[in-house]
Amino acid sequence: MKKFILFCFALCSVFFLISCINLTSSAIRVILPDELYAGKPFELKIGVVNWLGVPLKDVDVNVNGLIFTTDESGYARVPLFLNAGPYTLEVSYGKVTEKIFLNVEEASWLVLCWFGADNDLSNYVAGDLAEMQMAAGDVSVIVLVDQSSNLNDGVYALSIDGRFVKVESFANDIDSGSKDNFSRFVEKYHAYAAKRKALVLWNHGTAWDDTERYKIKGISYDDESRDFLKISELKEALENFHWDVLGFDACLMGSVEVLYELRGLADLFIAAPSLIPGSGWNYKFLSEVSDVEPEDFCKKTIEYWRQAYGDPNYENVLNGWRSNQLSKAVNTLAIMVKGTPAIQTHATVYNDNPRLCDLGEVLEEFGWNQALSEFQSARIPEATDSKIYLSVFLPADKNELESYYSMYSLLSFAKDAAWLDWLDSLW
Repeated sequence: MKKFILFCFALCSVFFLISCINLTSSAIRVILPDELYAGKPFELKIGVVNWLGVPLKDVDVNVNGLIFTTDESGYARVPLFLNAGPYTLEVSYGKVTEKIFLNVEEASWLVLCWFGADNDLSNYVAGDLAEMQMAAGDVSVIVLVDQSSNLNDGVYALSIDGRFVKVESFANDIDSGSKDNFSRFVEKYHAYAAKRKALVLWNHGTAWDDTERYKIKGISYDDESRDFLKISELKEALENFHWDVLGFDACLMGSVEVLYELRGLADLFIAAPSLIPGSGWNYKFLSEVSDVEPEDFCKKTIEYWRQAYGDPNYENVLNGWRSNQLSKAVNTLAIMVKGTPAIQTHATVYNDNPRLCDLGEVLEEFGWNQALSEFQSARIPEATDSKIYLSVFLPADKNELESYYSMYSLLSFAKDAAWLDWLDSLW
């Protein structure tokens, strides 16, 4: 009997102690990714547990003045898309308030891609986005997607856990051939901090040929708006920004006229002078560019391209170009260019109208070997033969020259390399 009384006394004491505890007391729990990078969306998970440590579902937590509700797991999911820097978040539930400190680091690479796919390339977008999802953890990838159907159009960023998250929606169908829209995208998302930055234009392309406002192929050709980006518009949109790498996942953009026109905007270019498959670049290369130098970024792009395309028609067409060395080679060419009595050449022709030929082979046939050597050295990987996979305008006759004369005369290469004067002198 005595033991029973002692037991009851002890039990009452426990209940008394429990009654002294605030049964409504709770604690805030936070789950963060191990590393945070600028331009990479992530979820901050905020949970509330009671005094027994049990997560509470369907309760509201306040995060910097915004309300989020815990789910079945007991955690509220707070989406964040931040630039580099320290951040402080104030989280509260009831009378409990905590401060959360975040440190977002700059990415090793920021890769922006302009998917102008409101055309017959629309179905290729999903495959390239899937490849991009393999990007290294510290590589930020932000893309604008404009497809034939505007249901999924928007700006997407690759999250910490490898998903594309929509960070910007459009009220109406966006015109991906608009210089103003392109400028806005570049200005807004170039601002995310990274050690190195690359921009890729994904679309159809026709080198420098801007003679028609609308045609089967243009630069960032948009079926809905019947618009495309001219090289002059591209230059204007990018003139206040500098890129470590500027790439073209499009046909025919590996043109000396195009790259020289954009020379002050990037240290390195990646482009092909010929037609390329609709599937374009193999973006799995992004898995191997963490903290690499810009030239290695180019080499990885080209390496993965060649893995994807063993066909001789495509394997070697994609190459990188050093902007400064390309400009020096153009200056050398300007000194060497002189009138010649004939324009007969056996150079590879990449396009018929306008007639675009391999620049290296043209230089070799006219005996301008010093310029050829400098162009070979400007390429990544450096060229070892006369075919360098960089095109130049070489019209078949006077009529073709005259049909492009007004537009071509506006290009820097036409003037600085004295190329238009030389073409003029041939007839």
